[in-house]
Amino acid sequence: MLKNYFTIAYRMLVKNNIYSLINIFGLSFGMATTLLIILWVQDELEFDHFHKNLNSIHRILENQQYTDGNIFTTSSNPAPLVPYLKETYPEVKYASRYTWPVENLLRADKDGNFEVGRHVDKDFLKMYTFEPIEGDLNTALDPVNAIVMTESLAKKYFGDQRAMGKSITLNDTTELNVTAVIKDLPANSSLTFEYLLTFEKFWNENKSWLDQWGNNNVSGFVQIADNTRAKVFEEKIADDIKDKNEGSNVTLFLQPVSDYHLYSKFENGKQVGGRITNVKIFSIIAFVILLIACINFMNLSTAQATKRAKEVGLRKVVGAYDKQLTFQFLGESLLYSLIAAVLAGLIVYALLPYFNELTAKKLTFDILSSELLFYMLLITVFTGLFAGSYPALYLIRYQPARVLKGIIRSGGEAASFRKVLVVIQFTLAIVLIVSTIVVYQQLNFLQNQDIGFNRDHLLYMEMHQDVGKNYETIRKELLNDPAVEHVTAMNMAPLNFGNSTYGLEWEGKDPDAMILFNNISADFDFTQTFEMELAEGRGFDRQYSTDTANFLINEEAARKMGFEGNAAEQPLTLWGDRKGKIVGVIKDFNFSSSHDEIEPLLIALEPDWFNYVVVRARGGDMDGAITVMEKYHKMYAPAYPFEYKFVDDQWSEKYEAEERIGIIFNYFAVLSIIISCLGLFALAAYAAERRIKEIGVRKALGASILNITGLMTRDFTWLVIISAALACPIAWYLMDAWLEDFAYKINIGFITFVMATLLSLFIALGTVGFHAVKAALSNPVKALRYE
Repeated sequence: MLKNYFTIAYRMLVKNNIYSLINIFGLSFGMATTLLIILWVQDELEFDHFHKNLNSIHRILENQQYTDGNIFTTSSNPAPLVPYLKETYPEVKYASRYTWPVENLLRADKDGNFEVGRHVDKDFLKMYTFEPIEGDLNTALDPVNAIVMTESLAKKYFGDQRAMGKSITLNDTTELNVTAVIKDLPANSSLTFEYLLTFEKFWNENKSWLDQWGNNNVSGFVQIADNTRAKVFEEKIADDIKDKNEGSNVTLFLQPVSDYHLYSKFENGKQVGGRITNVKIFSIIAFVILLIACINFMNLSTAQATKRAKEVGLRKVVGAYDKQLTFQFLGESLLYSLIAAVLAGLIVYALLPYFNELTAKKLTFDILSSELLFYMLLITVFTGLFAGSYPALYLIRYQPARVLKGIIRSGGEAASFRKVLVVIQFTLAIVLIVSTIVVYQQLNFLQNQDIGFNRDHLLYMEMHQDVGKNYETIRKELLNDPAVEHVTAMNMAPLNFGNSTYGLEWEGKDPDAMILFNNISADFDFTQTFEMELAEGRGFDRQYSTDTANFLINEEAARKMGFEGNAAEQPLTLWGDRKGKIVGVIKDFNFSSSHDEIEPLLIALEPDWFNYVVVRARGGDMDGAITVMEKYHKMYAPAYPFEYKFVDDQWSEKYEAEERIGIIFNYFAVLSIIISCLGLFALAAYAAERRIKEIGVRKALGASILNITGLMTRDFTWLVIISAALACPIAWYLMDAWLEDFAYKINIGFITFVMATLLSLFIALGTVGFHAVKAALSNPVKALRYE
């Protein structure tokens, strides 16, 4: 019986080859899209799952409560916290600090390279699961000058030789011993490093500022004992920093490392999402695309139903039950779905490299994977049964007596249902089109908005070796070059800053007030180099020797201090002992991203802290500026490779995730329209075929080609307009929610919905118009020959 079902299904597929191909291609593209998104979602959900102790490892977070009502959440902790927790609480099995990524120069022979690493405690290799290639991970970080390398880094410096026991030089000053080599971290790892150094070494070199409970500078992780409840332990440690640091506003809490990748966004002390939002969005899109493909199948199958009415009638006359007919039609649908699944697999295999490039992933398509086979089988069966359900139920409702007498109605309920399905299809497609337009407009706004300084033609390099101590000489030489317009220095790379409230005082400040201020250190010519505007006063000026103790602030800082319009010359104290005055107020500028509102900022002039040279190229002569920077870098830091970065590239990187989403939305919107139009194309062909005699009569009575075309396209036009009316409020609601994540954003204008509607109409009418014009140009004699 089953063989018979599939034999009939195969014959119908061959007989209606054009419609069959449209069905199969529509389903295959829908399935392929769903499979790609499933691979992406699966990778996101399995981040860090290779760690055996994942469920018991937590990162230590802080909620810092300020008197202006702001709660700032950070993963940065004081360095003494982690060892204190381990020594004090038996619930802590392992604990480790984890520094911010740092680029160091590693050299095994003549050639050296900058590599990114971290400083960690000994417990780090016991908490997390890494696959050892060489060495014992339990003791690898015991020596102070130990280095643990990833496999690819070890091969880079030592080739195929055994790396363990060999020496490598750090920053041309310190000899390190390779004590272990581990497998490269998986692509879906939240931990990122190429090598690990001991925290003990970091402590010995920086103890003067690390050994302070009021100085946040490292991240911390704890692995709690198996019988410990995280919430109970969290309550125990909540006020530990307040106990150690009088006047502290910090409350500690724990976040499972398993949540770190997907739930990293906090607002006002509460977890509000993160990448999980993208996971939900893409999951919905996968379902929408597959639904559009299934609707195509339903539409075309019900449209073709009249051609099979006599077949159904005859089968019923000779004894076929409704159940048998249902199984037959579902079998046909499953056959289509199975063929589409095979084709979808080939599409995924072909497109995966491009999808990986687009999403910055390293996804693999292993057809023999039991998990992947399960997903493919699930999609195939779901698609086959869902897409074939209504056509099967519709066909078995034909009455044999009426059918065999030739009484067959092709309109009525089935026609209405087809119209509903077309409306659903285009509603979903227009929602994606509107979303794509809004994402594009927001990204365009972000890239072109006035951020308070000119990021074009700015580049910077890090100070290495003797560049720092010879900065003044280098600065003067750079300014003598015609390619260089301005030069300044900073303690942090542009678009980065620290924050602090320690020892901050100004006249009129409430003694109990605690307000978080960002801060950076910058040289003279800072405002000129970045082409910033002053709202009050002046910038740092070499004519005033006292400026090395003075400050610049932004407008937001002036507002927080209550100095709007009169901040210049106001006395200010920072860190308890750095006393000076405010010499100027810079108009608010955005060093962060448009996700966040501009925050109060203090700028101090601290030459001993400078780490970066920032250059503005004259007239956009970037090549000339790079050449002269390289010249003096080689002169004063010959042991270090010359590296530079562009500020506008750094700014663009802040919106890299949004740009990827925009491109992906664009592809999905195009795909949804293509699948919808495939179905519309077939429906238009069916409509033209069904109304061929009517068209013949109208032409015989004098109807013009324009009249016939209008008649054929009118119904489809109204369906798209209704779809747009339904889609626009849905799209507005969804995209307004997406825009809430930005502090600075566009307003979704009426023109956006008009553009999406007109684009959909143009595509739909172009698709239908082909068959409409073809029908209008046909010879009426052929249609009416036997009437």
